[in-house]
Amino acid sequence: MNDFSKDVQAFLQQVFLQSEQLIDASVDVLDQTLIQIEQGVDEYVEPLVKEIEQGLDELLDPIVVELVAFEHELEELASPLTQRLYPLFDQQPACVGCRHYHGKTYGEAFLVCGMHPYGVPTDSCPDWESC
Repeated sequence: MNDFSKDVQAFLQQVFLQSEQLIDASVDVLDQTLIQIEQGVDEYVEPLVKEIEQGLDELLDPIVVELVAFEHELEELASPLTQRLYPLFDQQPACVGCRHYHGKTYGEAFLVCGMHPYGVPTDSCPDWESC
């Protein structure tokens, strides 16, 4: 019985080694196949991607140019509304360096700050805070 178990053990070892070699060979073949597939896909997809990019560039470039031009036109149109003026010593001397100074024009109205929309009539402001 001892010889039989040794024979079975030797047979199983041989089967295991052959199975391991078969699996290794299969993995190598699979790796090579996947590499070939990847190369084929790259060769096929790359020209398509370039063509799509070129088409999108041709389609979107004029739109981007028009949007930039429109943005500049809007800025020019809105500049009187969003124009910020900085306090001058002769106009708003109490506001020079104040963190609350707003100094924007809205249509015909000029807003100095939230506490004193038209400015203070004196040379100092009770709400003045440094920037």
